[in-house]
Amino acid sequence: MHLDFPLFSAKFIGSFSAPNQMPIPNKPEFFFIGRSNSGKSSFLRALLKNPSIVKVSKNPGHTKTMNVFETDLCYFVDLPGYGYAKV
Repeated sequence: MHLDFPLFSAKFIGSFSAPNQMPIPNKPEFFFIGRSNSGKSSFLRALLKNPSIVKVSKNPGHTKTMNVFETDLCYFVDLPGYGYAKV
């Protein structure tokens, strides 16, 4: 199977600090979960036809909230990483 990237057009729904603040989904949700600075946001950008809506940084801990993006088929949720503490 061959896939051409980017795959999805998306719109930014919002940033949320708690799950109960997020909109109730009416289609599947896919969460990007992993360690800090592991490329979650960069991977999401690679999937989108409009990658500039996803903010990325070289510095760990940049994503601090749950960022929700909607496509025609699903929602993508970019989560903050774990394993990094700024002291």
